[in-house]
Amino acid sequence: MKNVVIISGHPDLKISLANKTILDEISARLPQVEIHKLDELYPTYDFDIKAEQAALEKADVIVFAYPMHWYGVPGLLKLYIDKVMEHGWAYGSQGTALAGKAFIISVTTGAPENAYSATGVMAHTVEEFSYPIKAFAALCKLDFKKLFTVGGMMCVPGLTIDAQKAALVDKAKKYADNIVECIKSF
Repeated sequence: MKNVVIISGHPDLKISLANKTILDEISARLPQVEIHKLDELYPTYDFDIKAEQAALEKADVIVFAYPMHWYGVPGLLKLYIDKVMEHGWAYGSQGTALAGKAFIISVTTGAPENAYSATGVMAHTVEEFSYPIKAFAALCKLDFKKLFTVGGMMCVPGLTIDAQKAALVDKAKKYADNIVECIKSF
């Protein structure tokens, strides 16, 4: 299998059920995959830019995994992109470090899937809300492969009952299986 790095942009995995389960499942099924949990590695947002760039350079497949926040990437992942994806390295006439690397996006939403449609409460699809991250990938000459998305993944501490949590864990594991199979296909 190719070298794979997953950049987890969840702002606090300690309180996550879905994203934590997805990452744990991928790690269990593909232990050789390198997972960078930004919230754990950089709690003060002081990124080790050279280490992150080195990990991305080594990777054949890059996965961005995150929950949708206000119709886009969480602030932590946005700051990571702002800091790590430097001009002349990731993009620009000399910026080819990421060119040709396979790129996968994994997005969870709290709202159910049917909320993300032209007629749903969000009035747009997750695909449409993902335009900025796809544009980032194009600018960096990443080879965008697939957008994975799963909705209805919200777990509210103190409100979500155990049966709902179990169903969310099961759904997250099945979702992770799809990502694992995609990664294995490279």
